[in-house]
Amino acid sequence: MYIAPRPRSADDPNFPIRLGLTVVAGFLAMAWLQPTLAPICVALPIGLIAGLRKAFDPARAIGGAVAFAVVVWLMAGIVAITRHVPAAMLLVMFMFYFVGFYFTRRTGSAFGMLLLIAASLMSIVGMKNPVMLNIFRDGFLLGCGVAAVTIPTLYLLVPAKTKEKHVDAPRAAAGHHGGGALIRAVVLTGLCFWLYAVLPVSDMILAIAAVFPLIFPTQDEAFAEAAERSWATLIGGIVALVVLALYGFSAHFEVLLVLMFTVGWGFGVAMMRGRMSASVYQFGLSVAAVLVATALTTSNPEVAMVQRVFLTLIGTLGASIAVAVLDWLLLAPASHEDGYSPHPAIQRKKFNREYDI
Repeated sequence: MYIAPRPRSADDPNFPIRLGLTVVAGFLAMAWLQPTLAPICVALPIGLIAGLRKAFDPARAIGGAVAFAVVVWLMAGIVAITRHVPAAMLLVMFMFYFVGFYFTRRTGSAFGMLLLIAASLMSIVGMKNPVMLNIFRDGFLLGCGVAAVTIPTLYLLVPAKTKEKHVDAPRAAAGHHGGGALIRAVVLTGLCFWLYAVLPVSDMILAIAAVFPLIFPTQDEAFAEAAERSWATLIGGIVALVVLALYGFSAHFEVLLVLMFTVGWGFGVAMMRGRMSASVYQFGLSVAAVLVATALTTSNPEVAMVQRVFLTLIGTLGASIAVAVLDWLLLAPASHEDGYSPHPAIQRKKFNREYDI
């Protein structure tokens, strides 16, 4: 799957400021709208704007939010129709998982990931609790709406320096697209079935975390992604605990906004200059913001952090091991002749640098 290069100060020196303001906007929206799933109003705008590069592009900035909203709405409807026959729902979800993985492997586009995340989320919630299905659907639609308003506004207030729009440069995965997609669909379906049948809905992060390493075509990339996701969750959790500790000295909402702007700005700088992949800091910021937002309405943030780190580690590592074994047993090794890899960690390992396109 194509991953955007690091944001560059030459193109967009205001990137960290805009990211910090996005976090603030999310918390303001959460306080104003009082949604049932408050953290989504914070996490979705962060995830969407952090993936943008160079000048404002309406098609990408607004189109991403609209596309995710449409996919979530469709998946919720399909789950609502099929959940009464679990075997049918499982088969339908397997088909969507296969299509998502195949599309990404065939084109390199990130749209397949949107489909996989939406299908996993809606099916797990819908199988467990049909009332929660509607709550999650509406929560994500609201989060997409907040993102669609926030992102253009912040680009208008804090524009990029360059006028050039970023153009993605995805490449198809090497090897057998259908075989690789089938293996990953089987692994994700098995994990989701475990959640349907045994685990509580609060453990859904297991399946969502698994999607990220599974989306990559090789075992080296999958394990690299699993390691980076786990580090990001740990970093984000520690930052959240520090923010909550500081907030405890002066529990005013204005203080929290200043703290979260600082966190967003700091992660934005790290995305541009940090030693690890930019996606580590992007995901770390999302984790920190979600944990802080959750702590405002619940207790025991320490327990929430430990649980999230544990579930992320199990989900990413378990999925990576399962795919590595099945790929080894069923597929011939394949790679691009020029050594191309979409994952920044593998790029640094092979070429001592990351791609800049």
